[in-house]
Amino acid sequence: MSRDTRVLWLRRVFRSLAVVIAIAAVIDPAIRSARRTRPVLSLVAADASRDHALLTQVTRMLEEDYTLVAAPLPSAIGTVLVGARLPDGAHALASPVVVVSPFTGRRSVSIGRIQAPTSAKLESRITVSVTLVTSGFASPTPLAPRTFDVELTREGVVVSRQRISVAHDTTRSVSLTYVPSAPGPVVLQVRTFATEQPDTVRSDLLVDVRENRWSVLFFDRRPSWMSTFVRRALERDPRFAVTSRVITSTNVSRETGRPPAGLDVIAGTSRFDAVVIGAPDALTARDVDGIASLLRTTGSSVLVLADHAATGPADVLLDYGGWRTRAFRSPALLSASTIADRTGDPPLLKGLAFGVPRHLPRGAVPLAMLRDSATSASRTSGADSAVVMSAPTIVWRVPVGLGQLVVSGAFDAWRFRDSSQSRFDATWRDLIGELANQRQIALELRLSRSLTLPRAVISVEVTARDTANATPIVATIRPTDAPTDSAVSLSLEAGTSGVRQGTMRAPEKPGQYEVLAVQGLDSVRSPLVVAARVARDADDNPMLLAAWAASRGGQVIARDSVASLSRVLESVLRPVPRITEWHPMRSPWWVVPFALALAAEWWMRRRRGLA
Repeated sequence: MSRDTRVLWLRRVFRSLAVVIAIAAVIDPAIRSARRTRPVLSLVAADASRDHALLTQVTRMLEEDYTLVAAPLPSAIGTVLVGARLPDGAHALASPVVVVSPFTGRRSVSIGRIQAPTSAKLESRITVSVTLVTSGFASPTPLAPRTFDVELTREGVVVSRQRISVAHDTTRSVSLTYVPSAPGPVVLQVRTFATEQPDTVRSDLLVDVRENRWSVLFFDRRPSWMSTFVRRALERDPRFAVTSRVITSTNVSRETGRPPAGLDVIAGTSRFDAVVIGAPDALTARDVDGIASLLRTTGSSVLVLADHAATGPADVLLDYGGWRTRAFRSPALLSASTIADRTGDPPLLKGLAFGVPRHLPRGAVPLAMLRDSATSASRTSGADSAVVMSAPTIVWRVPVGLGQLVVSGAFDAWRFRDSSQSRFDATWRDLIGELANQRQIALELRLSRSLTLPRAVISVEVTARDTANATPIVATIRPTDAPTDSAVSLSLEAGTSGVRQGTMRAPEKPGQYEVLAVQGLDSVRSPLVVAARVARDADDNPMLLAAWAASRGGQVIARDSVASLSRVLESVLRPVPRITEWHPMRSPWWVVPFALALAAEWWMRRRRGLA
């Protein structure tokens, strides 16, 4: 081959190489290959503050062989859970799950359950019921009884303590009490320990102490002694906030608080938990319509106190057929049961004149029955139960819409209100308090955790009383002592049975917050306390955790066996080779051979005098 032929051949080679590189750059070919990449492992702590040392130890053991993600990751190759209970959002953990438990053995005592009210009124007694599970007594030889202390503390100060002695494996229930002296959210801690051992089990709980009182409206179209003395009984009780309007004559009335002008507009307000109506015979048709609307829409309860047998527009709502008066020469008794009181306590009510309904409304529940001398004689003479149950009903309750309607025919029970003769004040206080407490509020707010750690996921559920209301519900987290512009809002999505649901993260800064849910003009609040450390030892359930880990293809490793974690992971994890794509023409280094090929072809043509 001559020299010119070789040069021509090289020129064509360099030119073809440059063309091939240019075409490949335009096509951008992909090369697929199966490669074993570094496995991604999810590392989750059930309680990062309590198990911080163990979490750090596990991280150092695994960080060289795995890419660790400190959060639930469904796409991970598996999950390592550090803790003794299921974390929030356990359904999002990737399987298999290997649990590293912080305990090396069974505790001598653990908290099985804590029952406490989520809210309480100021200066009322709070009862916290603690279920303890003791273990370690099962042995061939009997062991000496052990003594356990159960304490309820607030800010490190013991407010209630119980000491129990246990001689065998058992489950015991202990009641602790606390009386709050100031309103607001109160963080209490239950702790239990054996007196001879330092191991202490702790669990925190939150109780919302509310200063608000039951709001009760008294409305009399004319003065009534019965309504007056019931109102005075409630005014002496700090649990009630009493508002009243008594119309003494035309365009003249006595007022306390800010009562509505009439019952026809009462359904437009939702600030009364219960309404007491005196002198029902004096009500107007518009008043009756307002009461009916109140019962059906707002969930408030209504107590009607009749003081004599008279008819009026309210008879249609009461649906009792009118009164039949029973009068006595000596005081007769009212009892919650037809069985005579054996404790020696005064009766519920006492009087000389009572109204007996001609018939009870459908669905009515008797609350107080008349025990006159004839009924007592039948009872003492051994009459059958049919005679005993014939005692007339004087006070009854019937559901109407969302509320409760209670009607009383104890016309002159106010005459015998002395505590030595009857329980007049206590009867009406208890009855009205029960009615007010059972009121169905417009919105009900529930949080998965009211006491939580910073940035924890909180589930928010709001149940609306009016399921047909399509107005959006917005939940907001905001500090209790900060302006509203620092609030974080969330629109809740509609769920089943009128429940609106959503999730949001707790604030990063510890402190006191509130969650506010708003739907139109209705709103509801719930306290939220974010703490740097939250004890939840009552949630520990080793048996449940072991069964759950086994169902996820894993197992539980005790703290003293943590050195075997790598070996256990190798046996349960199944790394899957990942298909990766390589685009060689996306590398900038392909510019170098492309430029060299063009430069060589150009240089050869120039040497031959063709350029």
